[in-house]
Amino acid sequence: MVTLPSRDQLVDLFNEVNSKLSPRQQTGIITAATAVTAYFLYRQLFEKSKDQCPAVPYRIPIFGSTKEYAENPQAFAEKWTAELGEVYRVHLFGAMSTVVSGRYVREILLNPNFNFITSVTKRFDMNALARIPAHIITGDTSRKIVVNKLTPNLKRYTPRAVESLIVGLQDIVGDLNEPKELPHVYKLVQRMVARASASVFVGEELAKNDELIDIFQNITIDIGSLLRPKIPIMMFFPRLMGMQMRLLGKFSPTVQGYRQKMIEGMTPEIEKRLEGAKNPSWERPDDILQDLLEDNPPEPGTSVAEHCVNWMFSLIFASVHTTSENATVVIYRLLENPELMDELLEEQNEVLRRHGVEAGKGSEAFSFDIIKEFVKLDSVCREALRLKNQYYELSHTNISGKNIVLSNGVVIPPGQDVYINYWYNHRDSNYNKASTGIDLAEFQPWRFVNTGRPSTKVSDDFLLFGEGKHACPGRWFAIQEIKTIISLLLRDYNIRSTEKIKFPNTIMTGMPSGKFIIEKKLK
Repeated sequence: MVTLPSRDQLVDLFNEVNSKLSPRQQTGIITAATAVTAYFLYRQLFEKSKDQCPAVPYRIPIFGSTKEYAENPQAFAEKWTAELGEVYRVHLFGAMSTVVSGRYVREILLNPNFNFITSVTKRFDMNALARIPAHIITGDTSRKIVVNKLTPNLKRYTPRAVESLIVGLQDIVGDLNEPKELPHVYKLVQRMVARASASVFVGEELAKNDELIDIFQNITIDIGSLLRPKIPIMMFFPRLMGMQMRLLGKFSPTVQGYRQKMIEGMTPEIEKRLEGAKNPSWERPDDILQDLLEDNPPEPGTSVAEHCVNWMFSLIFASVHTTSENATVVIYRLLENPELMDELLEEQNEVLRRHGVEAGKGSEAFSFDIIKEFVKLDSVCREALRLKNQYYELSHTNISGKNIVLSNGVVIPPGQDVYINYWYNHRDSNYNKASTGIDLAEFQPWRFVNTGRPSTKVSDDFLLFGEGKHACPGRWFAIQEIKTIISLLLRDYNIRSTEKIKFPNTIMTGMPSGKFIIEKKLK
């Protein structure tokens, strides 16, 4: 009896062959991979589903429903969820996958046999792209650093993070003697988050290095942009991205340039610390870099600097862009609803008075404990992020090696991806319990005030940070940064939009857009 190779076995074979090829030979690989995709689609078409799970019909093999979904993901998600129910199959991005909604979401997110990192890596392999040894920095090891070193120390890190946010803001707006129009919120927020993250990750001394800050700010977007397919047909063959990322990691001057600059920038400080640690009177730096030097020795053959750069790249990719994007979403909601700003500023001043802190004072006005008491601001954050334009998200792969059967009888075979119907769980009043009689499609800023549901609390109807034991471990740091950024803007500046804010209806970005003016408040 002949045993047909699995999809993953063939992909591994292609990756092995591809690692020995020059970039000029990618065309041949693409042709071969197209044939492999057609082969598996052929099998999918003629292998009948045993669980009778409904499926979105499509006309053209290989392309499936990808084009229809990409053109209008909201309409697609609403239509097929209404017609097929909470669990159904859809052919997206070159493979048949399962979409789950409502109560079935927990069966995916709380089951350790479904893995988020495995699924994401199929489309965005950070380790391959940034030349990070995959066996050294895994999803679990990165999580441990955040859980054990970052989150427990947020209170201690907050003062330097706030100071860095202020510096980052001034990097973009300057002295601001006159009102200034900016084309987008993202660049302002991105610089602020890069400064704050660097102060915690590599320490206050290295955070003064503007070249390193530029890397923290831009690396995710710059390297990620290398993956944008120049030919739209690439979206139908996401498996090719893995091959492309391996090549970019090895040969791209952009990747090599960032690595070299980071190594050169960090090496003197690393050497200074290693030498200083020999002195009993040495004052230990308090940051993630020092934790890495003490607790995570490099592998033989890898320099200490290169090892630390690998870790910094991992932390940057996981945090700076996502936090900046989410902060951008919240600020655009405020620009769309400017009447909220006065009420949020009033809350801020009231909390400061309660703590005996003078309104308008420096960075100490935004301590860890004070920021936690901005409950209206927290509600605005949760509500704005609940309404973020995302559709089928948080894909997870069945890594168990065997069929997993959901409570409704649907079978998820080994290697198949499951998408979470983010749109449904966040917006459908038949399922979402946050409605309290108010339309869930509307932005209601005070929806979560005094509900015991802060913006860091994950749940079936708030999936921004995932759910279960693998929920984003850095969400407390991210929300702390977002709330501090907004609090600083409200305290010291007036901001107003100069055009209609546009919220996207696309799978390419979750960020709104629109020009705005920022000006200093008169003291």
